[in-house]
Amino acid sequence: MARLTIIKQDNPLIRKTSKTVDDFSPRLHEILDNMYETLLHANGMGLAAVQVGILYRMAIILTEEYGVIEIINPIIKTAKNQRIDTEGCLSCPGISGRVRRPHFLILEYQDRNGAKQTRTFHNMDAVCCCHEIDHMNGILFIDKLEK
Repeated sequence: MARLTIIKQDNPLIRKTSKTVDDFSPRLHEILDNMYETLLHANGMGLAAVQVGILYRMAIILTEEYGVIEIINPIIKTAKNQRIDTEGCLSCPGISGRVRRPHFLILEYQDRNGAKQTRTFHNMDAVCCCHEIDHMNGILFIDKLEK
């Protein structure tokens, strides 16, 4: 495995919309493994592929309830129980702020082998999923800061 470089908020690539993953080959597994190592090294909670310059709809999230989750091509089916919490981002070092996000989420996604999954996420796990999905759409948490 290798550590990847996390791009920062001033890199225009971070604002790009990611593409759907349709190739679940060993190359994808290698990218996910490298993202996981990068996330652990950075002491983060989540990492979207776009944050390491890969424009595909996938992320790694360290959840409290399920452990490590790889979400590929996620679709939010239900989002509710909005609350405001403080967030930060590996692509926005030194910046934090309060963002309104759902604390209950039902998410459909694919795993690294392309199998469809549906899971329910609560509290900070739900927040982290939404944060990473925003990255896939070119949105940073700083775009959603509460006034």
